[in-house]
Amino acid sequence: MVVDIHADVGKNRIFIRIEGQVDNAQAQSVADAIIKEMDRLRPGFDVVSDLSNAEALGPESLAQFKRIVEAQRARKFGRAVRIVGRVPHTALQLARTSKEAQHEPHLAFSREEAERWLDGELP
Repeated sequence: MVVDIHADVGKNRIFIRIEGQVDNAQAQSVADAIIKEMDRLRPGFDVVSDLSNAEALGPESLAQFKRIVEAQRARKFGRAVRIVGRVPHTALQLARTSKEAQHEPHLAFSREEAERWLDGELP
């Protein structure tokens, strides 16, 4: 598993990249790290999640995903973009969970596309 989390305070964006399988034992610490980085940002921050190489989530990981979404709302996030790449299985799983939580981010195929959309360069 690879997890890369970075808050860009200047752009008021958080970048989250997850590759591989987040097992149930690691899910809470990953969520804690994401929430800690969100706390560095101002209300209205953007969220870019790159899950293009992530594997399907287990029950505890899905619970932590919901916790992250709730934390985003509590911190009054602005826009969200999910990078799904060309492999739909994890994207579909999270789309269902996101819809249940009434959180439906814009979908992109790459970080470049996500950044261009957030910067207003794409419709």
